[in-house]
Amino acid sequence: MSLLLFFAANTGLFAQTEFKDPGGINNTGGINDSTIKSGNYLKEWHSSWSAPLGQKTPRYSIIILIIFLIIILLAAIYAVFKGIESTLLEKARLKEKLMNADRKKINMSAIQRNKKGIRFKLVSFIVIVLLLVISLISTPLYIVMDNVEHQTLLTSLWDRCGILMKGLASNVKAYLPARNEIELSILVEQMEAIPEAKYITITGFRNINFEFKEIVLASNDPNINAKINTDELQPGISLFTDLISPSLDELRRNLNNQAIVRVSRLSQNIHELSKIRSRESQDEIQSFETRIAKTLAEITGGHHSKPEFNFYNISSEDPLYLFYMPVMYRQGISNNYFHGLIRMEVSVGLIAENIKQYESVLFDTISIISLITLGIGLLGAFIFSSLMLMPIRRLMHYVEIIRSTENKGDLAGMEIQINTRDEISVLGDTINEMMQNLIKAEVAASELSIGIELQKKLLPLEVGLDGNKLNFSYKKYKNVTFFGYYEGARGISGDYFDYQDLGGRYYAIIKCDVSGHGVPAALLTMQVATMFLNYFKQWDPDRIGTNIAEIVYQINSFMETLAFKGRFAAFTLCIFDSQYGDLHFCNAGDNIIRIFDSAEGRLKKITLPQTPAAGVLPNSIIESTGGYQVQTLTLGHGDILLLYTDGIEEARRLFRDASLNEIICSEGVNGEIHGNHIAGQSNEEMGSDRIQQIVNAVMNRKTFILRKWHNPEGDQLLQFDFSTCSGGVDELIMAMIAVEKIFRCYRDPGASKNDMVLVDKKIDAFLKEHFLQYKIFCGNTRECPQNRAYMYYTYLKEDELYDDLTFLGIKRL
Repeated sequence: MSLLLFFAANTGLFAQTEFKDPGGINNTGGINDSTIKSGNYLKEWHSSWSAPLGQKTPRYSIIILIIFLIIILLAAIYAVFKGIESTLLEKARLKEKLMNADRKKINMSAIQRNKKGIRFKLVSFIVIVLLLVISLISTPLYIVMDNVEHQTLLTSLWDRCGILMKGLASNVKAYLPARNEIELSILVEQMEAIPEAKYITITGFRNINFEFKEIVLASNDPNINAKINTDELQPGISLFTDLISPSLDELRRNLNNQAIVRVSRLSQNIHELSKIRSRESQDEIQSFETRIAKTLAEITGGHHSKPEFNFYNISSEDPLYLFYMPVMYRQGISNNYFHGLIRMEVSVGLIAENIKQYESVLFDTISIISLITLGIGLLGAFIFSSLMLMPIRRLMHYVEIIRSTENKGDLAGMEIQINTRDEISVLGDTINEMMQNLIKAEVAASELSIGIELQKKLLPLEVGLDGNKLNFSYKKYKNVTFFGYYEGARGISGDYFDYQDLGGRYYAIIKCDVSGHGVPAALLTMQVATMFLNYFKQWDPDRIGTNIAEIVYQINSFMETLAFKGRFAAFTLCIFDSQYGDLHFCNAGDNIIRIFDSAEGRLKKITLPQTPAAGVLPNSIIESTGGYQVQTLTLGHGDILLLYTDGIEEARRLFRDASLNEIICSEGVNGEIHGNHIAGQSNEEMGSDRIQQIVNAVMNRKTFILRKWHNPEGDQLLQFDFSTCSGGVDELIMAMIAVEKIFRCYRDPGASKNDMVLVDKKIDAFLKEHFLQYKIFCGNTRECPQNRAYMYYTYLKEDELYDDLTFLGIKRL
């Protein structure tokens, strides 16, 4: 603020305005008879000779001052809105962290630092606003008061000089006609009444060779010898010359002409009345004399200065002003009214020193008051921020409790009490609601986890050390190897697979996908699994053999009877003769199977007869249209039968630009094919083509290159080296799952250690061995304390998995 005052006081922030010479002594225009007769001359000459005192030009430009104040005001408004925006953003970020407490741990030390940041920003914001307000008030106040002081002192000097010169002019009129040089010399001593005056010089005129020459009548000018034509001052004889002299003849002539026009008639009347010796004539003469004196005073126009006197500014060079006033009076019937000139030189150095001291005191006073105001504001800001942060500290304490409580059900009965009746109180209520939701979610999650575990128990998965089932199963028999994998997407689903040993030669196989998710799908899946297991417990190769359409009709009848709207089961059922490699299929809705032909070294897609999914139509209608039929295929040695649900092919990743903003494909005409997707879409799927390429690369020990369309990292090619694979069915399925995981993952430069991707440790081990960019994508890891079979990739993000990944592979040895 002090710097701003200093800048405003000592620089050209406000433009100085020129003050026109009120004397008009440089005007050289004359008059003619027509001008005098018309009377226009009086108006024109008066405007050029005397400038009214009320028309002084201010020291500073008002327009620039207003612009400056508007800039400060806009800066203050901007600071206010930025402060409000910062506060709202801080509050939103804090609320987001609190609301996400159920999804990931909150870094309380970061919140502590954030708390300090809020205090710092709040105090800084208040201080900035105070500085702007103080500057907005103190700067104009300083300028106005300084301007008033300049005007007061300079106007006072002008007025004092004017009063003195009017008194001198009155006395000169009395002594000049008689050339009373002694009395005139006494008059100049009256300058002692003006401390700023340097000297006074009184001059008159003498007719020398028909020319009027200016002579010195009295002077106390110490440098008078440089301005006269004699070695020493000889009053009434020495001719005088200074900076006014060149224009003096023109000035005298113009004033005389003006006086002739206005008072010559009155002078003639006095001359005629003076011949009459009566009391009435004397009274009239006195009245005319008074009118003439008043008119001549108007023509004189008071005192003037050379150079022009500035009422609002003082130069630092201590300038000298030469004040002057014409002496005009009537003398007989003469047309010469201009008889002399009074000069008084004045220095404004003393006033400049007084103003400098005043500005220093004013500056110090405003600075002290501003600092006191700022100190009070700073103290108030600290107190206000402390009061504001007290409820935030309480919120943080409760959030710490919420974060550190593993079982959110233990939070039952705890409630945050915030009585501030503002947004923080609302935030406290929000946290209370969040806590209740966490408690409910904990109960629901425990129930859901039980449901998920029950669902996984239906699958032939291996059991971990903690007694819970893992995500994979591996069985190797005499003639065949089975490998299954299951990864759920969200909650309970309707995916199911199983294989049953029917005596060492035959194996019952099923892969099922019940539509929808949640408890209804899980219940239907459980019933399908129950019917499958019960049926093949009684299976006999001689009595039933490969005629497995019966179980398919049973499942269809059961689901159709339940009449769940929109619920059906698409599955493939198979009896596998491992001795001869015969596959006896009976399908309901799901008619696509895939077999890797080891002889040809490629994956084949085989289409079974199209049949309705179970639960859509009654058995009678299905039988009338051909019914469920059994189809037989042969699996050669080294061949692999692949059964999987649509979760892998329909896995999706979103299109993003370089700033990671989600975009749609804009290449080509909308609706036309672009690569593996349609122009106008916002995502791409994993797709069957990629699955086929992965399978062929694994089984032929080659490299697979994953290309992502509209990738924020550019046209990056991700490489998987399968040259060390042995051709096992487990490697084949693990390869598909590993590539799918990387397909959905993406790197964000702004990601932190709290941005994590959950991954099966078995998948991580496969990626570490075969994914060439493993260190770039998966180099930062963290253990998963909730499930030791999983781990986290940190500083990484992924698109959501929308459907379950369910695989079953059968390889004939």
